[in-house]
Amino acid sequence: MGSITTPSSKRTVTSDDISTLKSLLSSTNATVLTPDNSAEYSASIARWSSAARKPAGVVVVPTTADEVAIVVKYASDQGIDLAVKGGGHSTAGVSSTDGGLLIDLNAKMRNVTVDTDKKLFFVQGGAAWGDVDQVGAQHKLATPGGTVADTGVGGLTLGGGYGWLSGQRGLVIDNWVEGTIVLASGEIKKVSPQSDPDLFWAIQGAGQNFGVVTEFVLKAYDQGDVFAGMLIYPPTPDVIEKVVAATNDLYTPNSEGRTKVAGRGAGGVAFGRPPPAEGKVMLMAVIIYFGTEQEAKELYKPLYEAGPVVDTTAMVPYPVTNTLLAPPIGLRASMKGTAYTMPIRAGFVEQVLAEYAKFTDGNDDTGVSLVLFEVYDPSQVVAHDAGSFANRGWHLNGMVCPMWTKEENDQQCRQWARDMTGLFKTELENQAKATGKGVDGGVGLRGKKGATMLYGNYDQYDEKSRDIFGENYPRLQHLKAQYDPGNVFNKLFAITPQA
Repeated sequence: MGSITTPSSKRTVTSDDISTLKSLLSSTNATVLTPDNSAEYSASIARWSSAARKPAGVVVVPTTADEVAIVVKYASDQGIDLAVKGGGHSTAGVSSTDGGLLIDLNAKMRNVTVDTDKKLFFVQGGAAWGDVDQVGAQHKLATPGGTVADTGVGGLTLGGGYGWLSGQRGLVIDNWVEGTIVLASGEIKKVSPQSDPDLFWAIQGAGQNFGVVTEFVLKAYDQGDVFAGMLIYPPTPDVIEKVVAATNDLYTPNSEGRTKVAGRGAGGVAFGRPPPAEGKVMLMAVIIYFGTEQEAKELYKPLYEAGPVVDTTAMVPYPVTNTLLAPPIGLRASMKGTAYTMPIRAGFVEQVLAEYAKFTDGNDDTGVSLVLFEVYDPSQVVAHDAGSFANRGWHLNGMVCPMWTKEENDQQCRQWARDMTGLFKTELENQAKATGKGVDGGVGLRGKKGATMLYGNYDQYDEKSRDIFGENYPRLQHLKAQYDPGNVFNKLFAITPQA
């Protein structure tokens, strides 16, 4: 099963279910919403991408893990289709249900607190990364978490979790020390490497398959201001050549796995039509440097010498880094993941530019779409091995993000995303990277754990669960049979229980 899921075998909600849920929750602070509660219900089923919005049969807005447990147990016992909204940022629709039961953590379970002595964040399951960033900034602390502030903590963490700090600190799961999870049975468990280590291993990468995490405890690190911003260029062949050469020089690991940015630099190279360009296609270089302006200006000097026509770089508070690439909320969108390896070939970037320009020139509804090559130092991601996440490697993530407004363009835009990721795959093959054989018809190049070089938190339309989890899949199947034999949690890369 891929990230665009097949129809669930679970049933939809009836009026009797709604009455029963109201009775079960009558002595709690949870709220039960139906389509009749127009404003609150509409807010709960709203999504970052309007294409991911589905009409739930009923929404429960809990305030505690105990309330979540009541709802999960009922859905499990009754065979009801269940979805969980953390941040609502998934463009694949996996936090939504068509006629089933939706648990909306985002409405009232997004509190973030900090233990400054132990340097730990305590984050409720409905929080977004912007919530964590803002509370952390009050104490000059931060933790790896996403690249866009309105992404949910839950979905990102349960799927592994890349962020701008990954070059220094690894993935989010590498900094996750304890979680509180509600299982399909309704049991509430605290899990960590010391308590239920097998279950904790499973949810560090495949967590959406095992329960509802109502609290994350994450390591916090000292974090001051950051040098960050964007350089925008006309996408001429000469400029592309210079920007790509500079990016390769900074981010290509040497024979010892070291890069010039030494974990302190991150960002990306992108094509888009940013507001300052008045509708023109532009090349953008995103710079995020964890150091002084003087150091950054020296390190990134070739990018400045490439002739940007817009420069927004400056020393900024850390939370600003997760707003640099934040697209508008509420459009129809897909974030299709892909992968590439350093060094980038300038001719390939020109090919991507040509396809992006053709797509956006040919349809006025797609002008805010984006193609991004994410860059950072992957050495810390490779050095860690926590959890069931199987996609660690020296490759980097790319994102093809069509954005549009009209439903009739859904198929065309998603097909373009498929076509673009096909270009990336071909480029990997042309770089003489070994092509592994897909498992059960899966696609893509393989990493050391047999997983595709694709980040499961991005949309992957065609890949199967075995592709994403690689050699970890059999162990996950065994744990799934233990903790969720009825496959209550089945929305994203569902794992088939097997004893």
